Amino acid sequence: MSGQLRVDTTSAEDKSIGFDYQYYYFLNELLNLKAGQTAGLEVLDDVHVERADGTRLLVQLKHTVQTSAQGSPINLTTLDGDLWKSISNWCKLIIDPADGRTSISSQLAFLKETSFLLASNKSENDKNAFLTSLNAFKSSGKSYAELVADIVSLRGSTRDITIQGYVDDVLALDRGVSERFFQNLSFALGKNEIIDLCKTSIAEKQIHLSRIDDVFNAVDSEVRQNSFVTVKAGGKIILSFDEFNQKYRRHFDKARSGTLLFRQFPPLLPENLSEQTFIKQLVDIDDIAADNTEFHTKFTTRRLHFRDNLERLIQDGDITQSDVDDLEDEAATMWEGKFLEVYPGLRVCGDEGASARAIVGHLRQRRLSLASQELPIPMSNGGFYDLSDRPVIGWLTNWKDRYK
Repeated sequence: MSGQLRVDTTSAEDKSIGFDYQYYYFLNELLNLKAGQTAGLEVLDDVHVERADGTRLLVQLKHTVQTSAQGSPINLTTLDGDLWKSISNWCKLIIDPADGRTSISSQLAFLKETSFLLASNKSENDKNAFLTSLNAFKSSGKSYAELVADIVSLRGSTRDITIQGYVDDVLALDRGVSERFFQNLSFALGKNEIIDLCKTSIAEKQIHLSRIDDVFNAVDSEVRQNSFVTVKAGGKIILSFDEFNQKYRRHFDKARSGTLLFRQFPPLLPENLSEQTFIKQLVDIDDIAADNTEFHTKFTTRRLHFRDNLERLIQDGDITQSDVDDLEDEAATMWEGKFLEVYPGLRVCGDEGASARAIVGHLRQRRLSLASQELPIPMSNGGFYDLSDRPVIGWLTNWKDRYK
């Protein structure tokens, strides 16, 4: 039997989404850094945050693709492997001899400046006996001895050797160390829509609703690329508040500036590029060849980039239809001036094709303005192509009769 087993495929998908979940949790921490803080990805833990006062938060991230009958991520159960593995890992870290923490005093010193958080998309569960007992202990509803007794009881309720081993790691801690560890242990469950959390964090930085996705996409893309470059060079993914601001602040500034944002939409190219009126006009004056699909595609992409951006800007309320009308009037005036120059008295003087190409060449160097903002040359080109496709403007003297 050849091919990959279904279980292997699912496992690979689980690992992939688990890594993405970890990354977006890290991104959200970056978006919420305060002055003097630093965040890291897969350095001290899955994610960590170092605070200005010298304390640190270590975060373990657990993601599941398993869902309940209602379609929500499954609950974090009392004897959940993710739960006890994370706690076991932290207990081993606390007493790690490689970091010089063999003495009780060094372990307590570590706990004085370190707290622990298990974050997961798994749902909170009122029936989780361990979390119920831990919460009671932290709110002084239970003594430390009662909490430990509950943990011992949980160990005895399972025959899973792996889970028993994890619990043994917890019970092996010195009493004082263990008590401080449980005081420093917390949970963030039900964090399923992690990308939405990132976008909410962006919105809280006074970014308008219509521009949140633009900032998110820009910051997400750059953080991913920079992280890849950092790891490839053998570095660690750690960013301070100041470093994050220096590298990514411009995306927030652009969104707040009031200037128009031009987005790169994936162009939905027409099936037959050469059937577009503006392409026919350019082919008929020998500006481009009838079979040159490269230029047909490039010019069509510019036209659609212009048109799609105008539609989105109107939809978002950043411009009005009157702004578009003003742009088209300006473009038509530019065209009219050059058209009358090469065709004085609307007569052809010499080679009409050369005259037509002169009009196109001239307009390709002109910038259009939208709501008092100059457009880039490629987008301005797209505006002229769009007008000649409708067609509102043309290049030959008889363009109206020929293409309308």
